[in-house]
Amino acid sequence: MKLQRYIIFSIPVLLLFTGCDDFLDVNTSKDSPTTITVDQALPTACFYAAQEIYDHAEYSVYLSQALTTPSKSQTGVYAYSQGWEFLSMNRHPQWRRHYYDLGANIVEMIRAAEKIDSKNFILIGRTIMLQSTMLTTDIFGPMPRSTAYTTTSPTFDTQEAIYEWMYKEADELAALYENEAWVNNPANIPITEKMDRIYKGDMKKWGLFAKALRARLWLRKLPNWENNPAVCAKIVQMVDEVLNDPDWQEPLYNYPGGTNEQNCPWGTSAPVINAWESRGNRLATSMPSKFFAYGLLGAYPNRLSTRLSALDPRTEKLMTPRGTGAAGSEAIRWLESNIGMDVSMKVTFYPDLYATTSLSNPYTKNNGYIALFTDEELLFIKAEAQYWGGDKTAAYQTTKNAVLRNFARFNIKEPVQAVDGTNAVRRYQLFFDVRLPGPSTFSIADLMQQKYIAMYLQPEQWNDMRRYNYSSKTNGIKYDDVAVYTITTCHKGFGTSFTVADFNAEYSLRRPYNLYEPYWMQADAIGSNAELSPNAWINRLNYDPETEDKYNRRELERLGAYKNHEWLKKRMIWAYNTSGKATSSDATEWK
Repeated sequence: MKLQRYIIFSIPVLLLFTGCDDFLDVNTSKDSPTTITVDQALPTACFYAAQEIYDHAEYSVYLSQALTTPSKSQTGVYAYSQGWEFLSMNRHPQWRRHYYDLGANIVEMIRAAEKIDSKNFILIGRTIMLQSTMLTTDIFGPMPRSTAYTTTSPTFDTQEAIYEWMYKEADELAALYENEAWVNNPANIPITEKMDRIYKGDMKKWGLFAKALRARLWLRKLPNWENNPAVCAKIVQMVDEVLNDPDWQEPLYNYPGGTNEQNCPWGTSAPVINAWESRGNRLATSMPSKFFAYGLLGAYPNRLSTRLSALDPRTEKLMTPRGTGAAGSEAIRWLESNIGMDVSMKVTFYPDLYATTSLSNPYTKNNGYIALFTDEELLFIKAEAQYWGGDKTAAYQTTKNAVLRNFARFNIKEPVQAVDGTNAVRRYQLFFDVRLPGPSTFSIADLMQQKYIAMYLQPEQWNDMRRYNYSSKTNGIKYDDVAVYTITTCHKGFGTSFTVADFNAEYSLRRPYNLYEPYWMQADAIGSNAELSPNAWINRLNYDPETEDKYNRRELERLGAYKNHEWLKKRMIWAYNTSGKATSSDATEWK
């Protein structure tokens, strides 16, 4: 993994953008592609910072069981939406994105910036690498960092060491962004919008983004790792420092729409970046899972109203009924994860996940955006810290504020009866009466279920589920004596007499059907029941077979990760119950 090895793969990235003056304005000579300047490298780094968010979310939206596909295959090229048989997949774009597309270019950009003492480029590069490192270690675990660009066979740092570095780096970045000698250094080259499509070179905004990343890092201490009042108070303070600053602005990478990389990766054009190492989105051939649509959004069967598709007002904004197929054409249909679609059904009978009719989902438009961080995530981070810090009343209010901010993102306003009709008014109020009725009944399940919805198409959706160890009545794990991903649902149709009292049924997260039997359907080493044991859930990805299996096999064997499906079940360091906040029906679970 020497730097030269990475650059070989990153050179085509720069050439890809040559001549795109209206988009990235990167013009690199094909005669000397290995030498880049800071103004050439930064647009590429920003572009791939956004693309990496997509790469992670494209896996996580299936691994967290928000979406599923029509097939029921145990194996295939999309293991994350099939049977979790990852060892036969030939590549993982997340690994390559971090080391090749981002890492190689940012290392070179920082070296070039150091030569001319342009510290603003150094700060932005380090900030992007901090986020990229966190994304990468949170799905792979140990990874090369300290020796990543010094040898062809780097050693893998432990995840503990990586987190220690990230905490230190986040603190140092926060301080440097407030250091005049850095942000206003006379040698700093001005950064234009064509170089930086996220913040246009505004160092105050980049500094606040770095502080937001620090809050996300500290959230990893909850609920398992270091869950105590002091940590919770520090997290609340970190979030407030960002949200209360008038200069805070969400880091959004906006796409103009057009051809190829000019389109948002979640848009209908489904661009594939760098061909062989990336994947286009499959929203056109996917559908919402029962857990997401029925359990969380409240798209109940036998719904009688012709006006409303589900309890949650966001439902039709995230996915719109196509108006075709069997009776009840306005219904939001769903499918159990990996169970396979009935032969009598068609994909078009399920909702349009691009929401092209309502044009209300900014993530799924060709000229939409990728959010590196959202206001909602910050609010949910604060709410979770308030909850575990013992202030459930404050946690409830912050959670409600986060939900309202998510409503605003999808242009959902409190309906006026005279304008929008009785059903819309009634549903809006019923949603809060059912999902967030008040602080007296508020639980960690209410909080995390709402965050799950708000993190749709965001990497944190799967990170959260693993932090809470897929807690549900199915696996018997509870937090604060609550099964986090078990939802109270309605026991009858969504009709005119629909009331809060109708919510007395339950739906619980369960593993997908048709998992790969040799890996997931056998009794594991700890639990006697593979179906119920939390150890039979996937907790990480295997290392990229196209690079690590071939070039760094010795390190994988040392870790016990080489072609070992048991590695996929191993928890991240932040998922072990070291704080004692989790309980399990399996007495041997936490040993």
